[in-house]
Amino acid sequence: MRKNILSGSEKASEVIVVIKDGSTFLVELQGKVISYAGREMQVVAVRNITERKQAQEALQIREHARRKQSQTLVQIARSKTFQEGNLKAAFREITAAAAKTLLVHRVGVWLYNEDHSAIECVDLYDMTTDEHSCGVSLLQANYPNYFQALEAERSITAHDAINDKRTQELSQSYLSGLGTVSLLNASIWLGGRLVGVVSHEHLGETRQWTVEEENFASSIADFITVAIETSDGVIASRRHCNAAQEALRQSEAQFRAIFERSPIGIGLTDMKGQIVDINPSLCQMLGYSPEELRGKCLTDYISQEQEDLELYGQLASGINIDAQQVVARRRIDMERLFLRKDGELVWTQLSVSIIPDSNDEPEFFLTMIEDITERKQTELKLRASQAAAEAGSRAKSEFLATMSHELRTPLNAIMGLSQLLQQEMVGALNEKQKEYIGCVYSSGEHLLALINDILDLSKVEAGKEELLLLPLLIPELCQNVISTVWDQASTKGLQLTSQIDPQAHICIADARRVKQMLLNLLTNAIKFTSTGQVSLEVKKITEGMTFTVADTGIGIDPDQFQFLFEPFKQLDSRLNRQYEGTGLGLALTQKLARLHGGDVTVESTLGGGSRFTLFLPNQPDVTDDQME
Repeated sequence: MRKNILSGSEKASEVIVVIKDGSTFLVELQGKVISYAGREMQVVAVRNITERKQAQEALQIREHARRKQSQTLVQIARSKTFQEGNLKAAFREITAAAAKTLLVHRVGVWLYNEDHSAIECVDLYDMTTDEHSCGVSLLQANYPNYFQALEAERSITAHDAINDKRTQELSQSYLSGLGTVSLLNASIWLGGRLVGVVSHEHLGETRQWTVEEENFASSIADFITVAIETSDGVIASRRHCNAAQEALRQSEAQFRAIFERSPIGIGLTDMKGQIVDINPSLCQMLGYSPEELRGKCLTDYISQEQEDLELYGQLASGINIDAQQVVARRRIDMERLFLRKDGELVWTQLSVSIIPDSNDEPEFFLTMIEDITERKQTELKLRASQAAAEAGSRAKSEFLATMSHELRTPLNAIMGLSQLLQQEMVGALNEKQKEYIGCVYSSGEHLLALINDILDLSKVEAGKEELLLLPLLIPELCQNVISTVWDQASTKGLQLTSQIDPQAHICIADARRVKQMLLNLLTNAIKFTSTGQVSLEVKKITEGMTFTVADTGIGIDPDQFQFLFEPFKQLDSRLNRQYEGTGLGLALTQKLARLHGGDVTVESTLGGGSRFTLFLPNQPDVTDDQME
């Protein structure tokens, strides 16, 4: 990554950043070469992309859950357990599949007794122990509100089951003892009559059930109905063959209902790709009627890629394919565009699998199709936002370069001409003229310092400031800074002192920026101190080095600390109104400190002076060659 940036490449890179408190976040780094003050400089833009990644991951998790639910429903529908008529085995298979799909701790099937005065658990699967149990009963007389809710609602979605009015009655005798905190119940209907409920129990922290999970639970309840009807039909078939055929027809009708109610588009094609059957969700997705699609080739509506036909052939012949494309035996997952009847394109997630015949030979392709257009649109918006941010960053960089020239050049001319006049190189000046020229020059210096601060602050905020980290001799640096502000302190009669820890000899930092930060802190201290002293103290600590500037000035109200480091913000105090300043010095100092990985902190009381501490951390990336 470092080589990529230093080479001048503008290719973006994603890295994980560790901040001072040990926490991490994901950022995107992008280098760029710009011209600044007649020199080419390498700058690096850093963007926090945590929210973008979180949005993408949330969409992927949601789509994965929906695909998993649909695949479970298809797996149960194709199971031979229903045809065998073993109701106990069917219940066991359904509850285990539901628990593993929704990742809940327990799933149970509860059926009413003959007079509807109680419900009994006929199968309860515990995913933690991978065991099935039964036998628990709940009397209507003891739980009237819960039984009333079962009769009135198709499903009970209790995110907080302990406090939900519908399930609160169960808390002491059932829920609390088992640790259940969230319930998702789906009613079991048979012949237009409520016969029981499928209960999904979640342990630990409360769970917010989604609409997709509610639909899945309803489909599981439908499969319980199919199992009961099929079991009744198989038992009857042992007595009467015609009754068995009727039960089979009912089972097929139930399966057909599930096929048509699926929110995922499902298409069944023969081995040539011609559509044999198609559900309403897929018809709605493509904008065609079932009659218009049956007999047509499904691949005619898909934006094909070159390797697709080869993949279909390998799938049919059972040849091993790329592990990244095959997520299970005899199944391929891919993202493709579908062409709707109205000409619009729909992004979809395809899952293609093989349905064998009685001889285990490929007979049909089963294609499950999920509309992921919303996710793709979100991705496009994120890319557009990223491009807009990059364009804005480039525009700001260009603006800063222009401002640097357009403002500084005429101002330097004004100051230069003022100096010529002060030196009387073009003629003698009277005292009034000298006073005016001195005012022009000092005002120009003040304006130039203000422009430099604004440009520096803008570059740091835009991520365009790059530090030149080199070994600095601390005693020499501090002596230089103290000498610079000595006249200011002497003019006000202040005592200016410095104390340097003998171990604080070398610091790895940007020399120009460290000097700028210390000058800002010392200048502020002198400005707001009328009598007493101003001191600079340097200490070496384990994590790095601290520079503390203390004064005996007017101090700061702790309630005003939150405004100290805001750009252009001056504290609302009558004592401060008499002092000049733009409010940029502390803001720039803090941002430069944080650019080094450090920070600036303050301790002060109103009327009792102030202590500003600049912390600069150790820089482990500096090599021995640089130290030399």
